[in-house]
Amino acid sequence: MTVQLLSLSDSSTEEPVPLARAEAVLCDMDGTLVDSSAVVESMWSSFARDYGMSERFDEIMAYSPGRTGIDTIRRFLPDLAAEEQDAIHERFAREEIVRTAGRMAEIPGAAALVTALIEVGVPLALVTSAPIELMRVRMEEAGVPIPSVVVSADDVERGKPDPDAYLMATELLGVPIASCLVLEDAASGYIAAQRAGAQILLVGDGVPEADPSTPRIPDFTGVSVTIDG
Repeated sequence: MTVQLLSLSDSSTEEPVPLARAEAVLCDMDGTLVDSSAVVESMWSSFARDYGMSERFDEIMAYSPGRTGIDTIRRFLPDLAAEEQDAIHERFAREEIVRTAGRMAEIPGAAALVTALIEVGVPLALVTSAPIELMRVRMEEAGVPIPSVVVSADDVERGKPDPDAYLMATELLGVPIASCLVLEDAASGYIAAQRAGAQILLVGDGVPEADPSTPRIPDFTGVSVTIDG
């Protein structure tokens, strides 16, 4: 089975534009399927303030997208003992779940796309840097179906931009990484997918440094699915 993603033109007289063709699809969550930007900014703003780094907020926001929370905490509080960093992360993760309630929305068209991929039986995985509990809350709040295969921050020792999470997803799906399409929005995820050896479809206007040949869509509005074989 091969899945093809097509982008429908605003004009009904034009043919759909092919975006990518693959045997499996690996989806990032935050910024790709779910708009969590308000909560994420709120959390890192509180973190910066609580640890006397308000002047470094922009730096934190530039570093954190696509990365695990513990990775960012270790980056900006490097002098703390590992146990203290872990404790901060545990509190951070609990508070993030609380702040998520009622503040999630899907990236336009994401729920319809994921539903279509599930219905036609495309091998599909969610690959997120969020902990598993936060993932469930965000996806449910946004109304996006959760694929049966999920790789979260709890499952890998090295998160994005290392390729481990994407490689684990392909092992679980039983599909070679070169035959997989990754949907991503952040630089760390883009680099992880590149390092893994996957095809990439960028969502949104992030990752300006990406290869210009990498296909990109603003969101999933007008994106359709066809199956060959």
